[in-house]
Amino acid sequence: MDQYKGTILVTLPADRVPQDIEKQLQQAGDGRDVRIRTDMTTLEPDLNTVEILMGFVPWHLLARMPHLRWVQLWSAGADGLQQYPELKDRPFKVTSTSGIHVQQLAEHIFGLLLAWNRHFAAVFAAQSRHEWRYVTAEETDVLRGKTMLILGYGAIGKRTAQVALAFGMRVIALRRSVSEASVPGDVRIQSIQDLGVLLPEADVVVNILPYTQETGHIIGAAELGLMKRTSLYVNVGRGPTTDEKALIEALQTKRIAGALLDVTEIEPLPKDSPLWDLDNVLLTSHYAGLHPDYSALAMEIALDNLGRYIRGEPLRNLVDKQQGY
Repeated sequence: MDQYKGTILVTLPADRVPQDIEKQLQQAGDGRDVRIRTDMTTLEPDLNTVEILMGFVPWHLLARMPHLRWVQLWSAGADGLQQYPELKDRPFKVTSTSGIHVQQLAEHIFGLLLAWNRHFAAVFAAQSRHEWRYVTAEETDVLRGKTMLILGYGAIGKRTAQVALAFGMRVIALRRSVSEASVPGDVRIQSIQDLGVLLPEADVVVNILPYTQETGHIIGAAELGLMKRTSLYVNVGRGPTTDEKALIEALQTKRIAGALLDVTEIEPLPKDSPLWDLDNVLLTSHYAGLHPDYSALAMEIALDNLGRYIRGEPLRNLVDKQQGY
């Protein structure tokens, strides 16, 4: 690492700035100037001095930061590396807040599944109209005995599998490298290359994959065509991992039973998207990873990594820029 000592730039919305962040970063920053920016349109004067960037990253500006050495994301995903692939070869390191999303994401997945099985959306909508909405036994379902196929078996996938097993589900999990997995006896671990073989077995397909060159549109028309007509597709990973046009067609033709989505290819979801009006879709607005203490949890990782950076130690949650996660 060179001896350049620039500024620490924090780019976060005002409501996401952790308490005392400026003071904490100044104390830990080895004399570096700290700048907090809550408006992304005001960054121009900062570009030439940034050494460390933290927060929601303005990817389109990174190539114009000549002294940038390290980016601490405020998220688990590094999607901007796919949008701006030229950044992969630049010398700065990227780290994420991976690990702080595990519990809330798992709960969000099962919140959507329970809402689907118990018809909560229809009943709550009826409540707003002061209507007593009768639900027949045939309309309901349970998770016990169903097979869940998890795409992406990192920390979130493992926690999701634990909850699924507690509900009495059978769990199959796919990951890029099977040899790296810690394999609990109740979970069947296989390679992501086996996706086409295993989709016909699944009652619930849960996508927790990051967006990379390998995962873009990994779920398309062919994959949806392999799924059971009674199956559910859940995506809490990244929208571009799914061919949304193919998904919409599969939902419109009842090729699959339904989709439970926290992410979409374009966000916010365009007003004219058919997904809004399909009766076999439940949508949430990309907040599955939120936690009441999210800013504090992210700040813990940022401060830990700042200390490591200054001491020249390996950074926590280092992103492989070529792989994209």
